[in-house]
Amino acid sequence: MISRITSIIIFLWLGTTVATAQKFSGKVFIDKNENGQPDATEQGMGNIRVSDGLHVTVTDAGGNYTLPGHNRSRFIFLTTPAGYKTVGTFFRSVGEKPDTCNFGIVPMPQKASGNATFLRMTDTETPMYGAWVTEIKKYAATEGVDFLIHTGDICYEEGMKFHARQLNTGTMGLPVYYCIGNHDLVKGAYGEELYEKLFGPVFYSFDVGNVHFIVTPMASGDYTPSYTADDVYQWLKNDLAQADPDKAIVIFNHDLLTYDSAFVFHSGKGASIDLNKYPLKAWIYGHWHFNFSREHGNSGIRSICSAPAVGGGIDNSASNFELISVNKQGLVKIQRRYTYVDRKMALVSPAANMYVPAGGKVPVSVNVYHTAAIVDKVVFRLYDQKGHLQQSIPLHAKTDWNWGAVMQVPAGNQSWYTTVEATLKSGEVLFRRDTFALNRKPVTLAAGADWPALLNNAQRNGVVAASKSGKPVLAWTTNVGGNIWKASPVYAAGKVFTATIDDEENKHCGITALNAADGKMIWQYKTRNSIKHAITYTANMILATDAEGITYALKADNGQLLWKHTGAIKGLPGFYGGGVADKGVYYTGQGSSLHALQIKDGSVIWTNQSWKGGDGTPAAMALENNLLVTSANWQALFAHDAINGKLLWKRDDEGIRFRSGTPAFYDGKLYVYGINKLHVIDPLTGKTVEEIAMRYDLKTMTAPVVTEKHLIVCTAADGVVAYDKATRAQAWQFVPGEAMFYSAPYSRPASATIESTPVKIGDHLYFGASDGYFYVLSAADGSVVARYNLGSPVFAEVAVSGNMLFTADFSGNVCAFRL
Repeated sequence: MISRITSIIIFLWLGTTVATAQKFSGKVFIDKNENGQPDATEQGMGNIRVSDGLHVTVTDAGGNYTLPGHNRSRFIFLTTPAGYKTVGTFFRSVGEKPDTCNFGIVPMPQKASGNATFLRMTDTETPMYGAWVTEIKKYAATEGVDFLIHTGDICYEEGMKFHARQLNTGTMGLPVYYCIGNHDLVKGAYGEELYEKLFGPVFYSFDVGNVHFIVTPMASGDYTPSYTADDVYQWLKNDLAQADPDKAIVIFNHDLLTYDSAFVFHSGKGASIDLNKYPLKAWIYGHWHFNFSREHGNSGIRSICSAPAVGGGIDNSASNFELISVNKQGLVKIQRRYTYVDRKMALVSPAANMYVPAGGKVPVSVNVYHTAAIVDKVVFRLYDQKGHLQQSIPLHAKTDWNWGAVMQVPAGNQSWYTTVEATLKSGEVLFRRDTFALNRKPVTLAAGADWPALLNNAQRNGVVAASKSGKPVLAWTTNVGGNIWKASPVYAAGKVFTATIDDEENKHCGITALNAADGKMIWQYKTRNSIKHAITYTANMILATDAEGITYALKADNGQLLWKHTGAIKGLPGFYGGGVADKGVYYTGQGSSLHALQIKDGSVIWTNQSWKGGDGTPAAMALENNLLVTSANWQALFAHDAINGKLLWKRDDEGIRFRSGTPAFYDGKLYVYGINKLHVIDPLTGKTVEEIAMRYDLKTMTAPVVTEKHLIVCTAADGVVAYDKATRAQAWQFVPGEAMFYSAPYSRPASATIESTPVKIGDHLYFGASDGYFYVLSAADGSVVARYNLGSPVFAEVAVSGNMLFTADFSGNVCAFRL
């Protein structure tokens, strides 16, 4: 509550403002001919909110309003009412003639549901046109969304001018709104001067359906704004006072107000607004360049962040825009649309020479995606060699990429051909045809040693000693019902384990156990938030930490929760890396939430007190000889004593502070990526023993690979490159296809990205790529031995046991191959 003294101060300030300010008046009317002028026959609209940037008033029955203005009024703006759109902009500059403070509005088609559905993009930071613009426009038209909003960092002068010119209400075919970000405060008479010239006021509101939307500005940035926290507070208080109490509230800003459950907006002068007392349902922001959503305690408020539509996020989050639907009760749907994916479809199963089990049933699995339109239905058809239709099977959506069913294979050993038709919501039909023979001979899947962790061990140096290896043959595939990011499969006791993300907080994230012999699901455990990275098997437990820092210990046999550690994350970023287990201890988290936990019961052995901050990193931890190596993106690489948590050294020079890649131990040395250097570091001192300069961008979620003859690195744009171990000269390079979407920080077309660390088995390298293929290369020269079209980007590393190899792709498919 505002104190009496504060109220007097505000009253006196308002009085002074009114005394020296220009008054404004005008009319809000139904502009039937859309000429922007209130003609005699055009009806005024009552009860419409209008503001001068401080005061908020409502129009009378005839649509007329008067505002006192204030000494820093720059705009008169309208809270566009639900069911209407403005003719021209929703704002008028106070420098224009008084009659331009009239606002014409026209009705739009009403939705019976009362839902407000919109698209959000953020942090595009570009002055250049790209496919992402066309995709957003086409998707908006197909889905019939209500508006498009950009939540800031448009950015800098040229970027802002480009967006104002190319992404506006006229060009996009629907109302387009903008927020101001820190990089949108640029040089001028005041920081927001250019933004105002291009986009209008930096704080405003509008109504759609049963929702009141509020846009608020970034508090500070590259240049100082003229507005203050108190300016925003005074207007926000008045806007909320006039808002319909029966409407939900959604607030847009370039950054998150709070990680806590108490959403309180402070004036900077001691006053505040408790937003929890209002029907606030969501706070939608950008700034961090990552895909992350969470519910704030029991408040019912959800916050949603997004990576840019233009390219990869800072933590290697996928390029995307979002479809968000909200009504009076809250968020109805959040769906990310991954950009640049153009009519991609692959039949994953059945596949050539795939093994048919004794019962004759095999999974039908199709990965299909098109950014600009949702897939509406998919039909699989099987034909014999003479072209006679044997089966027509409608498939069911498993995830946003995958459609599946089960097929009974007809008798006989003949070849078959298949067709797949995917109908998009836009009406377009995607089609493909495949021909193959199936293998009815019994398959022997022979298990070997456990593969309990990312790249098999805490050192992150996955190399399998095998006398020979070759072309894998698909044994089975299972979709686990959610997208798989870097939760590489682990194998133990006849089971394969993986985990899924849900960066929209739609409750699709969790940990899954499959039978290694046939892919049948044994159990699933739902986690609170995304498991983005490495999971670990140890002591008959599965250990994993979600993006909110909650660690789960599950019984590997049945998924029973044995213990849970909440962690200490109290602000952004979340935990997007991977923990590591050793000698009965699990190391997980980052910054002040970096913990060493007893595996037997989750009790805390030590908590890091040496550093905090940084951005989210997808790098996993590595450990050898009680030296724990971990990362904070845009900050440093840290080495801790694993016994007591003491910080032994850190490195933030030579591009090492950009922490996308996982460090790896080989032969007593630590191998670490910089931006375009491979560093060989003495683990005891943290000093560089050798650095190998490269002309490639190394900001991928991979670890360096050291073999008998080569140093192998994966790049953001140029595939995988091998250097001669003796001479350090480039030995070979393999470049896959163009990434289906972009993940490496700031990557965009053209980029042949590999985010999955190759695993060396015998003479071959096995890995997935962002072009949607799983590859087998000759380790000697990088030539392609085999490739499999999975139809979805692959970020996770493979797991190997005996003659079995397991992969996981972004669609949520886990595939088992026989080596």
